[in-house]
Amino acid sequence: MSKAKGEQTPTESVASVQDTASQLDARGRRITVKRLNALDYYRLTKVMGRAASNEATMGMAMLAVTVRRIDTQDIAMPASEKDVEFLMQQLDFDGIAAAGEALKQLNRDPQEDEEAAKN
Repeated sequence: MSKAKGEQTPTESVASVQDTASQLDARGRRITVKRLNALDYYRLTKVMGRAASNEATMGMAMLAVTVRRIDTQDIAMPASEKDVEFLMQQLDFDGIAAAGEALKQLNRDPQEDEEAAKN
């Protein structure tokens, strides 16, 4: 069976769904995150320029740029350091904390969840 160019197979669509997670922040906003891939990380380091050498700055920026949606507003990957700053301003500490919790969901091992449910 052939597929149209750009169309996902059922397996690919399930896998892409598992690459996102959501968490409510303290303000009641739904923060949706997506894992960064190598290209996203590369682009972020280019966008951040000299600031990329600061571990704390890059840590916050990496967490912020995983956000792909705030409530119903889609968020694109920032294309400049100003875009990263704007996103961080929108998120503030509440949104960044929720993004961190959502990323923990993505990184959780499903087998561990099954074992915990059995106990």
